[in-house]
Amino acid sequence: MIRNLLFLIYILGSLVQCAQQKSNNAEQLLNGVPKNEKSVNKQSDLYNGIQIENKINRGINYTDPLGMDYSIRYIPITITNESTSKAYLQIAFAKEYNYPEPYIHEKFRLIPLPEEWALDGVEISDGMMNELPSYIKKPVLNETIAPGEKLIFAIGSIYPRPARTTGVLPRILFVQNGEITFPDCEWYLEKDQTSGQPIKMGLKVIFGQSCRIIPGGSISYSKY
Repeated sequence: MIRNLLFLIYILGSLVQCAQQKSNNAEQLLNGVPKNEKSVNKQSDLYNGIQIENKINRGINYTDPLGMDYSIRYIPITITNESTSKAYLQIAFAKEYNYPEPYIHEKFRLIPLPEEWALDGVEISDGMMNELPSYIKKPVLNETIAPGEKLIFAIGSIYPRPARTTGVLPRILFVQNGEITFPDCEWYLEKDQTSGQPIKMGLKVIFGQSCRIIPGGSISYSKY
């Protein structure tokens, strides 16, 4: 009798633990974004006078002019200039990047994309796809954001399809202010932000279970 009672208590305890685990797992995601990234995903850095909002990943397949197949994953981004000065934004990426270990022989690219890629409910047109080679060739974005205005654009990754290793997911563009560390990621951005301008920006990129922080450009200000 006592043995049966102990067994029943063990079963009930296991069921409660399982239910709590499911609840915790559900709480860790918000619109597909881990809970611990929520505050960074909509970063309002009042000291630097800008707000950055990163939305959910989108994806599309792409065949280049040589007939090579690729996957593109991209995030829409909105940057609002909350300061009283003009903000000068430069997003610049290298031509190619290596995957993390042990797949360093594999390559991927990062590219800024214009506003039409970041709008909700917009289908990717043939014209937009035809412009992709120019963005891949020159992965740079230079924009001026007036006080109180917003800049809408996207940042995409491009890698061979089917992926021979894992997908490459751009997750978060952020201002490096010393408070954001992402301790589980490889850092390719200087962690110490020196005072003054320009202000460095980083991009968190996901590779399956691993991640990397890649220099994403800079932002500076002028009252004139």
